[in-house]
Amino acid sequence: MRGLWVLCFNVLVLSFRVTAWQAVRNPFEFIKPPEKVHPVTDCMHVTSEEGEFIFKKLPPIVASPKHGRLIDIMNSAPVMDVCGLYFVTDPDKLVEVTVKHLDVNCETGGLMSFVDGWELNGMYFPTEHDHPKSMDHRIEEFCNDPKMWPFHPVRKAFRSSQNAALIQYRIPISGSFIVSVRYLHNPDPCNVMAEGVAPFYTLKNHGKHRNCSLTAVFPAVLSVVGVDVGGRKDGVNYDCDRPDSYDRLDIGGSAGLDTSDMDRSSSVCGKSLELGPEQAIFCGTTSARLISSGRFANQAMISVRVADENDIPLATVLCDMRRKKKK
Repeated sequence: MRGLWVLCFNVLVLSFRVTAWQAVRNPFEFIKPPEKVHPVTDCMHVTSEEGEFIFKKLPPIVASPKHGRLIDIMNSAPVMDVCGLYFVTDPDKLVEVTVKHLDVNCETGGLMSFVDGWELNGMYFPTEHDHPKSMDHRIEEFCNDPKMWPFHPVRKAFRSSQNAALIQYRIPISGSFIVSVRYLHNPDPCNVMAEGVAPFYTLKNHGKHRNCSLTAVFPAVLSVVGVDVGGRKDGVNYDCDRPDSYDRLDIGGSAGLDTSDMDRSSSVCGKSLELGPEQAIFCGTTSARLISSGRFANQAMISVRVADENDIPLATVLCDMRRKKKK
């Protein structure tokens, strides 16, 4: 009888331990929340959201054969539109894109690409003059090649150098893709795409020989909130476009994303913490470019707001708003 009691007691203890272990273990079973899903329906899709972006194109509906003739889908003229997913986030973040699913057939003219920055009408942000990488290293194209599959793997993850990136795609007949996007901290932001919600933006060269730019793809009113450019201590100068003033902040606009030859409103240098005059740039693209020789730790804080018809008296630059392709 005593042996039976001992056996029952041991079973109860074991059952208690299992129950207790389950109660303790459950809080540590972390479950990753599902990513937010965004169906892509517009050819030009601009977003600041994270999550999964899903695109799917079905083959065209084939009409019933007429008079015994069959319709050849492959040899019919497919639509060759190039579309884009434009990502923009906070100034101090990077864009990371992971390809989770890819059904883009090379043989039917399908193609995708990751662009480190933005592209519009053959022009790029940041320009070649303002980006640390060459164009060959900023664009990577990929698609599914049935002849090479699975011996030709596609790179799965991409990361931008600034707060803007682009996924371009051309799917003439049918196909699909899923990309996952998240935004990471950027410890050294230089080129910034203005997303239109932040009141101030800061450009710094951190003592390096490089150009840093702030670009807004809309007519805008800019003001210099604070500036310390060129190591000068004798106040601020808005006309620093001289051979002896390499370090400067150029403000102006252009019809497209290529800001290397923009129409300038002013060239700023010197040091000041006083709010400067408002400059209304009525162009397709508004920019401020901090040009640095590397001899000084240059920095500038700039306020940006969307320009409207009430700002016409403040206009300092008027551009042809029709965007032209760079020759």
